[in-house]
Amino acid sequence: MYLRLLVSYDGTDFAGFQKQARQRTVQGELERHLQHLLGPGKVLGASRTDAGVHALGQIVVWTGLVPVPQDKVAKVLNRRLPPDIAVREVGWVPETFRPIQDAQAKYYSYRLWRGKSVPWPGTARYVTVTESSLSWAILTQAARAIRGRHDFVAFRSEGSSAKTTTRHVFVSRWVMEDEGRIWRYDIAADGFLYHMVRRLVGTMIFCAQMRDLSLLHEGLQNPQGVKMGFVAPAKGLLLERIDYGDAWHE
Repeated sequence: MYLRLLVSYDGTDFAGFQKQARQRTVQGELERHLQHLLGPGKVLGASRTDAGVHALGQIVVWTGLVPVPQDKVAKVLNRRLPPDIAVREVGWVPETFRPIQDAQAKYYSYRLWRGKSVPWPGTARYVTVTESSLSWAILTQAARAIRGRHDFVAFRSEGSSAKTTTRHVFVSRWVMEDEGRIWRYDIAADGFLYHMVRRLVGTMIFCAQMRDLSLLHEGLQNPQGVKMGFVAPAKGLLLERIDYGDAWHE
């Protein structure tokens, strides 16, 4: 059996999740502290979040032995980890468990801070500030258009190793938080391409500025003929959770 950990982190000061030479990464920090505590082993993550992207419900697997009681792992590990990473839960999975391939649904959110006021320090790290005039009606129409099964190759950045580019989006909606100061986009799908969420958000913002949905529709209906060049900043993106049972469909 492998140890499975539910992990949260503030991605501001990380060069992403995936381990990189001479870079501070979430995988690198977790692996280093787990090896110090438990011995040899590796950390495998369910989502390779980019630099600056945050996570509330990242799933990781520890492939090494666990020579201490399971219920003590999180408590001891959280005392050792830096303050921008926290282990929320631990459990067991079979050694055949594959954190990326076995995921049935992934849920992300993206937050825009609206208006000229400056967000308070506790919020500033997790929102993208925009003073642009955006059409709420266009944003909500755009979100509805994204639902369903589409080829999202137009919303993929170079460097993706995905063999197929068709994904099924179960949830796509904009909602308001904090008396309308924050506009939050929720999206869930059976998988995501490299930068897919940030390109979708960037394209929706452009459409909401122009009051015109034609660019988004072109990306969805003619995916091989166009590349969406609008990538929203990483800091507004949060990995909410990953499901491994039956995917929930809205």
